[in-house]
Amino acid sequence: MPAFRAYRAPSANGAGLIDPPLMQADAVAQANRALAEGYPDSLRNLRRSGRDELVRAALAYTSAYRDVHWTEGRDSGRIIMAGHQPTLFHPGVWFKNFALSHLAACQNSLAINLVVDNDVASDASVRVPVYDDLSRRVSMQSVAFDRAASGVPYEQWRIADRALFDSFSQRLTAQVQPLVANPSVNLLWGHAKSAIQRCDFAGCVMAQARHALEADLGARTLELPVSVVSRTEAFARFIVRIFDRAAAFAKAYNDSLAVYRAAQGIRSRSHPVPPLGHEDGWQETPLWIYGNDLPVRRAVWVRRQGDRLEISDRAGVALDIDMSDLDQAADHLRGQCNDDVKLRPRALLTTMFARLVLSDLFLHGIGGGKYDQLGDMVAAEFFGLTPPQFMVLSATIRLPIAQGRALGNGDREVVRPEDSNEDSIALLRRQLRQTVYQPERFAGQADLSPELLRRKAELLESIPPRGQKLDWHRQVCDVNQRLSDELAGVRHDLNRRIADAGRIQANRSILRSREHSLALHPVETMLAAYRRLLQT
Repeated sequence: MPAFRAYRAPSANGAGLIDPPLMQADAVAQANRALAEGYPDSLRNLRRSGRDELVRAALAYTSAYRDVHWTEGRDSGRIIMAGHQPTLFHPGVWFKNFALSHLAACQNSLAINLVVDNDVASDASVRVPVYDDLSRRVSMQSVAFDRAASGVPYEQWRIADRALFDSFSQRLTAQVQPLVANPSVNLLWGHAKSAIQRCDFAGCVMAQARHALEADLGARTLELPVSVVSRTEAFARFIVRIFDRAAAFAKAYNDSLAVYRAAQGIRSRSHPVPPLGHEDGWQETPLWIYGNDLPVRRAVWVRRQGDRLEISDRAGVALDIDMSDLDQAADHLRGQCNDDVKLRPRALLTTMFARLVLSDLFLHGIGGGKYDQLGDMVAAEFFGLTPPQFMVLSATIRLPIAQGRALGNGDREVVRPEDSNEDSIALLRRQLRQTVYQPERFAGQADLSPELLRRKAELLESIPPRGQKLDWHRQVCDVNQRLSDELAGVRHDLNRRIADAGRIQANRSILRSREHSLALHPVETMLAAYRRLLQT
């Protein structure tokens, strides 16, 4: 059974995960290019045409909202890629974009980031830590930039509430500024308001706003949505070859999935992905279909009858193409796709295409790095080749809680997540129990009866043998009860300290999370962390 890498987020603030190390990135890219030279002719030809198509499309797309003249001195035959959903993700994910720019500059390559706008939109808000002076607690509250996304892909989600959208940065800043000074949303949202003039789809707006801010911060990358990549000739030729051997692909996919689950001890049939089904002559494929008329994603199924291939969601949408010539079949397939018939890859197929066809090196985050090891197994089995190596990058960057801000009762532990919690909750609870069963331990903290203390000492010095302890035990319990009654004030103080320690621990847990959106962090602290990590 193969061994799978277990990538984990760094625990220390400012620490990064870079695997393999930055100094090896150029060697990895060169090895991947050499590996690709041994691929079958059909795949090598697809790499040449697909990469030319990718660069043209990425230049055209990116130039609509930011300068691309920096690309003129780069070798367009060398491409490094990354990708993520168009969300306001946490700084650890954003680190990957700056690493992409850095590595491409070091290798005189083009850096292209895929905007994964074919994923289902998750939330129309950003979660913000908020401190309440009265309760002295930090809680998470949602600040919305639009109404709920209704479970459609990002490319189908139009911003519906412009008033909510336009006021987002002010509302977010008002919520977070008692804890964090100068959040990046103040810079980001100006770009978002410009982007919404060009496109009113949430995925487009968020990605272009973030990418424009990256330009301000010196990052030099191109971007292209998966929705655009999916309309290219190269992508059509790639998936037609999968359709042509759909049963073999499904076998490689499902067999690899079974091995991966067994190795990871996964019992769920939906994790990390469900198997591809086969029903009534129909073979499920690793694609989605949706469109403007019906924007909810449905599985793509194919059925072969001689040279004819039916492509359907088995719920009303049906395409029919002649497979006698695969390149012509790809052209025919592209001709049948439109705003109401959109074929989009699922996650594993997205990175399979990006790595085998479009790029020399792909930068994954932690989740992608874990699951694309499954993708490697599928590609190796189906295409009969060794997949190119990828890199995995992430970072842990915590909110820089404003120092010296009075947030109530001088409780600086609430707002200093790096401070240690001096009161161990477990120790305090043990002490609370001791006020009942060992009250004499608190003789120095309370005015306990000397007579009762002497009696407890006498009882402990004259413990009877086993089987003769009943009366002795009753006497001990009586003395303990009477001493414990005198410790009401101590117990009250311990309960208060337990409550305070629990509150501080809960506050710290929220504030120390690495998952807070980049919109909440000051740009300066994120950039400083990225620069340190990229110098290592």
